[in-house]
Amino acid sequence: MAGISGMEVKRMFQPLIDECKLRNYSPRTIKLYLYYNRRFLCYVKKKPQEVTQNDIRKYLLLMIAKHRSSSTVNLIHNALNFYYNMIMKRRFYNIPYQKREKKIKVAASKNEIRKMIAVTKNIKHKLIISLLYASGVRRAELVKIKVNDLDFSRNILLVRQGKGNKDRHTILSNTVINQIHHYLIKRPYRSKYLFASKDGHITTSTVEAVIKQARRKARVKTRITPHTLRHSFAT
Repeated sequence: MAGISGMEVKRMFQPLIDECKLRNYSPRTIKLYLYYNRRFLCYVKKKPQEVTQNDIRKYLLLMIAKHRSSSTVNLIHNALNFYYNMIMKRRFYNIPYQKREKKIKVAASKNEIRKMIAVTKNIKHKLIISLLYASGVRRAELVKIKVNDLDFSRNILLVRQGKGNKDRHTILSNTVINQIHHYLIKRPYRSKYLFASKDGHITTSTVEAVIKQARRKARVKTRITPHTLRHSFAT
């Protein structure tokens, strides 16, 4: 940000971070709010006290012109609104939110998913695909699953701090439970995380790469993503 030091930026956004924590916002929400507010100031080249309602309108219109989705534009709007209204006490009115587009959700067929699992030889990657499909967990939830979250006697997985910071249970099939048992026996290390890495647990980017590689190997034309597998479970 032109003319603003790193220390000033940290001091500037600390009240935003503190307020988000007090409201129990997720770390991801805090990260996104910080990111979009920083991007906005880079664009407008002003200090927060100098920002006008017209600056925000122009920036949102620029995001629309760049073909950002309505959900992304609204997220940027929320981030800016939270900082300038709640933290800076600057009241900017009459900036409308985007009407959400209605998109047809893509679901993978059972045959496509079976093909992806069959061509995946790595047992860790195979389990990632199976668990996404069989449990309906989100990719961000999957990477944080701990071995202690699994109740093998009742075939239940405890999903901790999911969307909305709420815990929930999901039932697993005997097939997936057996896969997990096999994987835990075979993996050459001990960790509290089901899908461990040297830094703790694998990342969501790793999950995306696993699904992409399996889809390519299986020659599946449907654009299957971790979210697609979750939606396929729900249907």
